[in-house]
Amino acid sequence: MTDPRVKALCDEFDVEIVDRHKYPEPGQTRAVVTIRRIIDRHGEPHARMVLCILAEGRGNQALIDEVSLWAISDLVLACADLVEADATAFLEMFDKMPLGPLMAIANELRSIVPQRHALAGMLYLQARRMRESLTGRQAGPAAIRRANESEVEKGRPLFKHGARLSAAEKLALGRELLAKKGELPWGHFGPWLREQSGISENTAHRYMRAARAAG
Repeated sequence: MTDPRVKALCDEFDVEIVDRHKYPEPGQTRAVVTIRRIIDRHGEPHARMVLCILAEGRGNQALIDEVSLWAISDLVLACADLVEADATAFLEMFDKMPLGPLMAIANELRSIVPQRHALAGMLYLQARRMRESLTGRQAGPAAIRRANESEVEKGRPLFKHGARLSAAEKLALGRELLAKKGELPWGHFGPWLREQSGISENTAHRYMRAARAAG
């Protein structure tokens, strides 16, 4: 028997519950146990947001299965700041995501890694690229430092994140910028900063000045 909370949510979004042996058509789902578990674990408002993304998102009605439900649930938790600040913007972001192709790629990893986790990671990467203001759960300082060391070496933009840098991280970044400036021909550092670094010239020069002062 279907949990009445699941039935009510599906009815709210005109999602038809079908037998678990039937392959669901667009607007149908057989993942009632997954929806119930999401409700039990995170509450009905959370489950409502997850189902709204799939049932009402552009082109997503054919994708309401266990993998997509759990992965989107994970992403809603990871992006709680954006959901709370502007739920409409969060939903509009999903209208632009290639959810179907990402699910197909995650399916290629079946039996290697859980598809839910693979899909959630790809969705989070898409969300970060689409919303630079996304802060979510911040990477640790060491991970950020390693990411920026790698990107500077490759001549690509620095890793963008919402966390504030510590004094030591600012010095390390200032030294990296000084090294990059020394590698470039005269007059090329400014354009590189504007086009590839991901930080403003004023900020870059503050970090470099601090690095010089520190020796």
